[in-house]
Amino acid sequence: MRDGKLGWVIEHHHIYDLAQRVFGGKVSLNRQSLHLAKRYLQVIGNSYQMIFNYKISVFLLVVFFGTSYHSQSQELRIDHVITLVSNLDRAMDDFSAEGFFVKPGHLHSNGLINAHIKFNNYSSFELMSIEGDATDKLAKEYESLLKNGDGGVYLALSGLKMDSLVSILSAMHVKYVVSRGKQWSYMTFPNHSELAHLFFIEYHFDQRYFKDVVDHKNGLEKINSVYIEGSVGVIEFLKGVGLQCSGLISDNEFGIGTEFLTNTGNVIVIPKKDLNRSRIKSIVFGKKHSTKTLRLTLD
Repeated sequence: MRDGKLGWVIEHHHIYDLAQRVFGGKVSLNRQSLHLAKRYLQVIGNSYQMIFNYKISVFLLVVFFGTSYHSQSQELRIDHVITLVSNLDRAMDDFSAEGFFVKPGHLHSNGLINAHIKFNNYSSFELMSIEGDATDKLAKEYESLLKNGDGGVYLALSGLKMDSLVSILSAMHVKYVVSRGKQWSYMTFPNHSELAHLFFIEYHFDQRYFKDVVDHKNGLEKINSVYIEGSVGVIEFLKGVGLQCSGLISDNEFGIGTEFLTNTGNVIVIPKKDLNRSRIKSIVFGKKHSTKTLRLTLD
């Protein structure tokens, strides 16, 4: 696209490009919308001979021409963070002392036992431990991770249908494993993968949290940010699945990181410093209308 005294040259792919640049996601225009959009942009360019304000114009295309807008970055969100603890009772006491309401989970048949800190936007922080023998593959994986010490082991993302994720990751040539169940479905990655500390979850029911579960004495209401280890490959993967990248940030503890935005907190990818499996290094809790935060290092 160009502006000037001789008018504008506008092609369909320019309209797609503008919409994607503005909204950070996939935009679908039907044939009628494309032609209306093209004519609209030409009228603006030729009639007013002004510098094109693409943000306003693409917004108007969405409003007036019935553009179908789909943004993965707006749908993907932090669902929950899992940290492994060797002593669950002590960890629950510690978080309760920090003013959190800690909801006890239960002992699973495979030996896993958990507890939850939940928030009103349906994100949560999960404390995971092992009691007795680990009796299946999942529990044994946690048992193996625990041998390397307590700490954050998984970041779970939600918001996209599993079939959509399968299509996206297949196109990206990423290896994954899908486990489908009645209540939820998971997408995980091989243990040797640089994505091993990430997984996706799709719920097959409407989540409901009781008010007393999300009412914390410390006044904290949400996850502000999660710091995860990752390489350039992890950064490109998160971009590929649609998370909006806001750029580089500087952190006093971890140095330079790459920040991604979701409506339930930001994901910050920081450099990995050893050859061990990548982990979740820190989590920051906050309030909706306050600068008050609580930062925890998950080691």
